[in-house]
Amino acid sequence: MSERMLVVFRSRLRPGIEAEYGAHGERIARLAVKMPGFVSAKDFVADDGERVALIEWDSPRELSIWRDQLDHVDAQRAGRDRYYASYDLRVCREMHGARFDAQTGAHTSIDRDPAKLRGIAERWLLCFERRELDGLLALYADDATHTSPKIRARHPETGGLLRGKAALRAWWADAFARLPSMRYEPTALTADDRRVVMEYVRHVDGEPDLPVAELLDVEGGLIVASRVYHG
Repeated sequence: MSERMLVVFRSRLRPGIEAEYGAHGERIARLAVKMPGFVSAKDFVADDGERVALIEWDSPRELSIWRDQLDHVDAQRAGRDRYYASYDLRVCREMHGARFDAQTGAHTSIDRDPAKLRGIAERWLLCFERRELDGLLALYADDATHTSPKIRARHPETGGLLRGKAALRAWWADAFARLPSMRYEPTALTADDRRVVMEYVRHVDGEPDLPVAELLDVEGGLIVASRVYHG
């Protein structure tokens, strides 16, 4: 999954500095295009003098390396000391996007909004509470994996890992039948653009309460892996 980052840099120059700024900027641009992870850069100037630069990097790591590159650090300092009257810098991660090519007819879209992943976790918990096995499995990719210490304990031959919806269905159907009192009490949901962490307390009559953290890895709107950790 892409980790592409977009830097949006808006600025206004001090009077009479354009030539010096332009020469320095060209030197820095030549360095940037040689850096690992550089994707593209576009510069625009509005009629009122405001400048906007859009710079793409392949990942946060490669962007951070460029941020700390010594010549770039010197250029940042010069910008504050000599060149800019003001600037506003924003670093953005892809959340929503769409691409279309009229020649090929290709259309692709992405959606990495953490709120969507949180919604998947909320539906997961609701389906589990209601014992809606079909609804629960509908959240998973066909070849999804699920790991848990409970699986390892009851089925040591699996190493604690199940793969595919048929195996997940059998596991949860058996758990619902064996443990009719089992319920999960959610305590926290934390999501980013690719996974969500569900924290809950597992309650079963006659057993000690068990704090649990479960990680759901999501791609294309479906869970591709879930991993259970006991507290």
